[in-house]
Amino acid sequence: MNRTRFLAILAVVAIVLAGCSNLPRGGEVHAVSPSATQEGEIGLVAQPPASGATPEQIVAGFLAASAAGLDDDFAVARQYLTGTAASDWNPLAEVRVYPDTQNLQSSTEDSGAIRVSVGSIGTLSDEGVYSESSNDATITTEFSLARNSDGEWRIASLEDGFFLSEHLFGQLYVESPLYFLSADQSALVADLHWYPRRSFATQAVRALLAGPSDWLSGGVGTAFPDGTSLENSVTVDDGVATVNLSSEVLSASAEQRGKLLAQLRRTLISLSSIQQVEVTVEGAALTASSMPDLSIYPFGSYALSVLADGVPATVSDGEASPVVSANVVDGLDLTALAVGYQDSGAVYAALSQDGSTLYSIESATDTVTELGSGSNLVDPSIDVYGWIWSGESIGQGSVTAYQAGSSDGISVTASWLKGVTITGIAVSREGSRVIVVCDVGGDTVVYASSITRDGDGVPSSLNEPVQIAQRLATVTDVSWMSATDLVVLGTSAAGSETGLYRLPIGGPMERLASPSSPIQIVTSGRDEQSIAGVTSAGVVIGRSGGAWRSLITDVTWAAYPG
Repeated sequence: MNRTRFLAILAVVAIVLAGCSNLPRGGEVHAVSPSATQEGEIGLVAQPPASGATPEQIVAGFLAASAAGLDDDFAVARQYLTGTAASDWNPLAEVRVYPDTQNLQSSTEDSGAIRVSVGSIGTLSDEGVYSESSNDATITTEFSLARNSDGEWRIASLEDGFFLSEHLFGQLYVESPLYFLSADQSALVADLHWYPRRSFATQAVRALLAGPSDWLSGGVGTAFPDGTSLENSVTVDDGVATVNLSSEVLSASAEQRGKLLAQLRRTLISLSSIQQVEVTVEGAALTASSMPDLSIYPFGSYALSVLADGVPATVSDGEASPVVSANVVDGLDLTALAVGYQDSGAVYAALSQDGSTLYSIESATDTVTELGSGSNLVDPSIDVYGWIWSGESIGQGSVTAYQAGSSDGISVTASWLKGVTITGIAVSREGSRVIVVCDVGGDTVVYASSITRDGDGVPSSLNEPVQIAQRLATVTDVSWMSATDLVVLGTSAAGSETGLYRLPIGGPMERLASPSSPIQIVTSGRDEQSIAGVTSAGVVIGRSGGAWRSLITDVTWAAYPG
């Protein structure tokens, strides 16, 4: 086979899929004027196989046509397959996302099959769940070809799924958080999925009704009665989405209706193309006496807290205001400050420098309490219910949660932590999820898990997790900064420079602009503009527009609540 020509064809495909502004006018697929849709959607047109095409041309044409397949339900792509292969192939079983900087590479096997490989950024399952790939991961697939009755080459055997460049994936698929209820039903919890932009509304509602992802299911609930289904596709007209549900939803109480309508609305207004949601059942509007104001990210306007001269303090206009008397913490040599969510009479937690003792600090009573001790405790995190999370770093299959002022901690079971070393923990703002950073055999592994709680918010277990941050080699610190996103301080490859990353739970990682002075600690409030870090010189720097500025000097730690 003519390998040079095959790679030339694939290079054209790669350029098109990368969405470059200088697009070629020929080849198997080309960009056309965008259709009248929202969010800058692009259109692609695939061409059917040419008469007399060689096996390598058939494979290259198929790759281009399948990348454009969301527009025509993969009808043109199937023309490159034999009849049996066309009927058996499931393109949406897996979307394989590869870097814009790489071209698809081919080789011919002894059997005559054509093998195609490229680096992998991530994969998307048929349920809309995105999984990142490790830095060295590759995607490899084989195509076996045969001549059809007309003597033309067609693909006779192939794996389910199709390829998309990272740019084209971002254009054709939309980030779609599904919203479920926290354990106490006071907030909404995001479960991030990805769906084709043109059908996202219908697929998102169906997934919402089906329930949360496995890793999240133990920590959240839903107001939809069992058996509730979507009767037909969601229609969107002039910014109004109409959702027609089955009659099972009528069994919901008035209170439940308000909450399920809140779940639906939050899920569907992820795109600017939807501003209003109308729900019907058998042609009649489904209404509720009231719709509760359920926050997707319950986080207020909190001041930044720091450790200044070993004393917990809040920052205002570049000055540190101690929240407790200096003599209360004298000699404790505190580090690893965590801050509670109270607006007044705040609770703080911190470790001793050697990591052997955990303290709670209550500003209202000007008191310090020793909560627990150990050989090497995890830096604490405080949740919205007031529980202070820590425990031995050498995983015992559990972590420990304390209430301020009480040394009677409770064991929160997590069998998946047995035998690993915990290096960080961060509970989400609404208290339903937790991020645990671990050292497993010398490798950094980051897990997201849901928290099982009772009606009063008392935690009992961490459910089976999902692994995230596969593209990071090390993680120094992590903080929540939105309903779906973390800010992470770490490295993307062994030996590389430490940087800041936006890490969605269930989405592609993104490098953020890092300050010129390296930071050792990172914290965040509501978004990227609230990120703050502490340098080795004890300077807290924070984001201000696209730049960084000094917030305060002579501190050893900085933290927002959580």
